[in-house]
Amino acid sequence: MLKKIVLFLLTALTLSAELSAQGGMQMQQPQQYTIAGVTVRGNQFADTESIIALSGLVPGESIRLVNDPKVQKAIQTLWGRKQFSFVDIKLDRITDMGVFLEIVVKENPRVSAVIIEDNDDINDNDIIEAVGKMRGDIVSKYDLYLAERSVEALYEKEGSPFTRVKANFEDTDTNAYTRILVKVNEGTNFKVRSIRFEGSENFSDGELSGAFEETKTKSWWQVWRSAKFEMKKYEDDKKLLEKFFQKNGFIDAFIVKDSVIYDADKKAVHIIITVDEGPKVYVRNIRFEGNTVYPDEVLLRRLEFKTGDVYNVERFQQNLTGNENQTDASSLYLDNGYLQARMMPEILRLPPDSVDILVNVYENERFKIGKVTIVGNTKTKDKVVRRELFTRPGDFFDRSAIIRSIRALQVLQYFNPETLRPDIKPTENDNTAVDIVYKVEERSTDTFNASIGFAGSFGLTGAVGFTFNNFSITEPLKGGGGQIFNFNWEFGQANRYRNFSLGVTEPWLFDEPTTVGFNVFDTYFNFQDLDQSRTGIGINIGRRFRWPDDYWRADWSTRLQINDNKTESFFFRQGKFTEVTIGQRLSRISLNHMFFPTAGSRFSYSTNFAMGAIGIGQVDYFKNELNFDMYNALAKVEGNDRLVAMLSTRFGYLAGFKSDTTISPIELYRMGGNGLSGFSVTPLRGYPDNQIGPGAGSKVMAKYTAELRFAISLDPMPIYVYGFAEAGNVWGDLRSTNPFDLKRSAGFGIQMMVMPIGIMGFSYGYGFDTLSNGEQSGWRFLFHLGQ
Repeated sequence: MLKKIVLFLLTALTLSAELSAQGGMQMQQPQQYTIAGVTVRGNQFADTESIIALSGLVPGESIRLVNDPKVQKAIQTLWGRKQFSFVDIKLDRITDMGVFLEIVVKENPRVSAVIIEDNDDINDNDIIEAVGKMRGDIVSKYDLYLAERSVEALYEKEGSPFTRVKANFEDTDTNAYTRILVKVNEGTNFKVRSIRFEGSENFSDGELSGAFEETKTKSWWQVWRSAKFEMKKYEDDKKLLEKFFQKNGFIDAFIVKDSVIYDADKKAVHIIITVDEGPKVYVRNIRFEGNTVYPDEVLLRRLEFKTGDVYNVERFQQNLTGNENQTDASSLYLDNGYLQARMMPEILRLPPDSVDILVNVYENERFKIGKVTIVGNTKTKDKVVRRELFTRPGDFFDRSAIIRSIRALQVLQYFNPETLRPDIKPTENDNTAVDIVYKVEERSTDTFNASIGFAGSFGLTGAVGFTFNNFSITEPLKGGGGQIFNFNWEFGQANRYRNFSLGVTEPWLFDEPTTVGFNVFDTYFNFQDLDQSRTGIGINIGRRFRWPDDYWRADWSTRLQINDNKTESFFFRQGKFTEVTIGQRLSRISLNHMFFPTAGSRFSYSTNFAMGAIGIGQVDYFKNELNFDMYNALAKVEGNDRLVAMLSTRFGYLAGFKSDTTISPIELYRMGGNGLSGFSVTPLRGYPDNQIGPGAGSKVMAKYTAELRFAISLDPMPIYVYGFAEAGNVWGDLRSTNPFDLKRSAGFGIQMMVMPIGIMGFSYGYGFDTLSNGEQSGWRFLFHLGQ
C-alpha cells in the first residue's frame, strides 16, 4: 500500500511540472494508461463538452504519459480554434481505473466595440470593415496585429503610405469583453506637385493630365482646385487616361508603367507615366447585318461616322446603343416597339491603322403596350395622371414616349421627382406585350401665406392668400382634380396699397387639352406720384397644339376693367377710363421640371391690344413681349443632374395708336430690385426698386440673364444655390433705345420651395452702373417670392 502511495506522488509531481502546452510529457518509464476521465478548467463561453470533444481525449482510450502524440494533437487542435490564449493538459490523478486528465484554458476576450480615433481621411465604417471584427467576435493579440496591417494597407491604397496604426485592448465593465481601440496617425497629406508623361508623341502633358478628374496639380491662383493625392482616385484616373486615347483614335494605347514618387520633406508627390500610344486608327467600312426594318443608310446617319473618320470608341458606342439625346441607332428600334432589339458590333482590326466594323442587328419581336398602371397617387385622380401620359394601351412600345411622360409628370409638381420612375413588366399570357407601371409619390403643391410687415413704399403691410394647385371643384375637400384655385388679399398702411384677386383655372376642359379660367381683381396703389385703382375681370382660354409638336400651345384672353387714375403723366391722363383688352400668347415649354429645370426651354410671345383706338373702351395701347429661357445640365451628382446653366432673354415694347392715347400706368415698364414693390416692375438684382429709367415708366424694355445653378436638395424641400450675371434697361420710346446701354449686375443667391409658402429666396447682387439719380448702386440684398 505504501509503495502505491509513493508511486502516485512521484508521478503526480512529475506530470505537474513537465506536462506543458507544448505537449512535453516526459517520464522516465513510458507506460500505457487508460483515460478514466477528462475535466476542463478556465472556460467561460466555450462549452466543456465541446472542448473535450475537440481534444480527442476520450475516456476509455489508452495514453502514454510520456510524449504521447494524442496529447500533442489535442493541444494543437485547441490552439487552432483561436479561442484561447493559453492551453495546458495536466495529469489530475491516477487510480485503479486509470488516469484523470485536466484541460486548462484561458479564453481570448470577445469584442464589445471597435473605437476609432484621430482619423480624418477615411471614415469609421471603412476602417472598422478593415479591422474585420464585430461585437461578439473573439479577438486575440495576433488579430490586433493583423488589424493594424489591414488599416495601414487601406490608407496606402488611398494614397497615404506613411500612415501608422496602433490597436490595443481596452477594459470594459463586462467580464471577458474588451474594446478594440484603434489609434490612427495619418501622417502627412501629400499634394500632387508634378505629372509627367513619357512616350506620347501626339499630346502634350497638359492634354493628357487634363483627362484626369481627381489627380491634378494646383497653381497658386486655382483656389477652387484640390491637389491632394489619393491612390484610389489616381487608379481611377488612369482608366480615364486610356479612355482619352480611345476617344482620339488611339485604341491600342496602354500604360506601360507608372511611378509615384513621394517627397516626404516637401509633402509632395511626383508622378511619371510611360505610355505606348500605338497608331491612330480610322474607320474604313461600316456594315449592318440582320436589319430589315431600317436600311443601312438610316442607321449610318444615326451613327454619324463615315469612311476616314477617326475611330472614337466612346462616341461610336453611344451613337450605336444609347446617348443622352436619344438620337442613337438603337433608339430607332426602341421608339418603334422593338424592345428587345440589340446591336452587337464586331471590330476587325486592319494593320496598320484601320478598322472594319460589322454591326449585327437582332431586331426580335415588336412589342405593344398592355396595361398602363399608376401606383402611389393617394390624392391625384387617375385621369389627371393619365392625361399627361404619352403611352397608351395598344400602342407599340415607345421609349421616347415614356421619357416624355415622366417629364410631363415632373412638370405637374404633384410628385417627388427623385422617386418618379417607370417599371416595365412582361404582360401575362402575351409574349409580345409589356405592362408599364408609373410609380409616383405624392407631395403637396398647395401654398398658403399670411404675413404682416413694414415696407418703405407702403408702410405697414399685410397679406393673406392661398393657391390650391391640385384642386377639385367636384370634391373641394379632397382635391386631386388638377384644377387651380387661388385667392390673394394684400394691403398697405392708410390704404396706400390694396390688392384682391380670386381665380379658378381648369387645365383640361372635358378631358381635352383646353384650358379655361377666369380671374376677378381689385387693385389700388399710391406710390411715387402714381395713384391708381383697377377693378375688373379676365377670362382666358387656351389649347395645346399637336403641330409642330405638342409642346406648343396658344392662349387667348379678354379683360374688362375700370381704371381710375388720380394723377397725370406724359403717358397717361387723369380720370376714370374703361379698358377692354384682348390678348394672345403663343408659347412652347419643354422643361422637365418647373422649379429646377435641367433640360428644355421656355419660349413665349404675347400680344395685348387695348381696343380704345377702334372705339371699344377708352384705353389705347398695343403691347408685345418676347421671352426665351434655355436650360442645360452640366454635371450629375449621385445619378441626378445637379449643376445647370440657364440663359434668359426678355424684350418688351408698348405703344399707342392715337395721338391722345391713354395707357394704363400698370402696363408701363419699370426695372430694378426684386419686383415685389406692389406693381409691375421687371426685377434686376443689384439695383433698388424702380430706380432704372424714368420713374413714371417706359415703353421699351430689354433684359438678359445668365445663371449657374447647383441643386443642394431635390426633395422633400427643393433648394438650389446660384451665381448670376444680368443686364437690362428701359427706355422711353424706340428712338431713345440703345441696346448697348445696359445696367449690369452680378452676384449669388439661394432659391427654395418651402411648402406651404411656395417659392422664396435671397440674393446678394452688385450693380456696376449708376442709377437714374446718378448714384452708384453697389451691393444689394434682396428677398424674392415666386420665380
